[in-house]
Amino acid sequence: TTLEDVAEVVFFLLGALTIVEIMDAHKGFDIITKAISATKARDLLLVIGILTFVLSSVLNNLTVVIVMVSLLQKLVKDDLLRQRIGGTIVIASNAGGAWTPIGDITTTMMYIGGQVTTVPLIANLFVPSVLCLIGSLGYEYLQMDGEVEFERPAKPSTEEKEVPGQALVFWGGLTGMVTVPVFTALTECPAWSGMMLVLGLLGVITSVIHGPEDEEYSLKGALTRVEVPDALFFLGVLFAVGGLERIGLLKEFAVQLSNLVPNDAIVAILLGFASAVVDNVPLVAATQGMYDLTAHPANDALWNLICYCAATGGSLLVIGSAAGVAFMGLEKGVSFGWYFSKVAPAALVGYFAGVAGILGQQALGLQYVG
Repeated sequence: TTLEDVAEVVFFLLGALTIVEIMDAHKGFDIITKAISATKARDLLLVIGILTFVLSSVLNNLTVVIVMVSLLQKLVKDDLLRQRIGGTIVIASNAGGAWTPIGDITTTMMYIGGQVTTVPLIANLFVPSVLCLIGSLGYEYLQMDGEVEFERPAKPSTEEKEVPGQALVFWGGLTGMVTVPVFTALTECPAWSGMMLVLGLLGVITSVIHGPEDEEYSLKGALTRVEVPDALFFLGVLFAVGGLERIGLLKEFAVQLSNLVPNDAIVAILLGFASAVVDNVPLVAATQGMYDLTAHPANDALWNLICYCAATGGSLLVIGSAAGVAFMGLEKGVSFGWYFSKVAPAALVGYFAGVAGILGQQALGLQYVG
């Protein structure tokens, strides 16, 4: 099953990366980069952070990171600034995915498992997720010089020519990726098959628009440009975590944690830290096995806290979420140590801001059970 799970993620990743390549070949990202008028680094940080948060509530956060980092590479020339804002993309995508059933794989798991339902989940986690975003963006915002302007990369002269089907391919690809969760819900097919279907449709559209001589715009041309090492790196990380899960270490860890810490809220917060080190999917699966639905019924305060902590805790380390691993693959200058020193403090501020929001809601009796 580990091989099956990892293969699903890798196929999903390859499909999404290829779609982004096709959109990029058609200069699709120019549509958005022209619409972003920000000239100061601080303004760009806010625009990118909020856009990522909104997108990741409906899109798989892995897809959001791939799209947003690709967009950022078209916008910012300075490597260090681009990587700092890229770090906030990881935090914002994980925060945005926490409050909807389709935004993050862990919330989807709990939704399928019956631990949470749609309306109470959105009602209970929207404010904490927004607080997480505000905390992280606020921290980064204060670190930046307010007057510093950023430089956009110089465009090659060849980019001035109009590419046929630019808007159709860009909006078609983006709409297709947004509808993958809907396709998955309606057909009960795995997400990667939906992503591959979108890729196939995009391949048909490009072959109709362009002749066989325009190979750079075709599906075949895009496949030659996709960074396969990124997918293989991903494969290695997921296999390592899958191995830990297979020998039962993760389940054992969750049970030991529960025995050591009697307070359920503290367990959930610590699980968030644990999800920064190991994949949050097996961690959430372990908590679903640890806590019974009879003791903690659907939409219980504990499930909401686990949902939030597992989704956003992954931002604390670059290997803690699929979004972080994809970001490290797309931005070559990002390492484990760099992320830990530059991005983790902002992620930690946001994480605790959201936890305070949930605990505050519960203390005030604002918990919506449905």
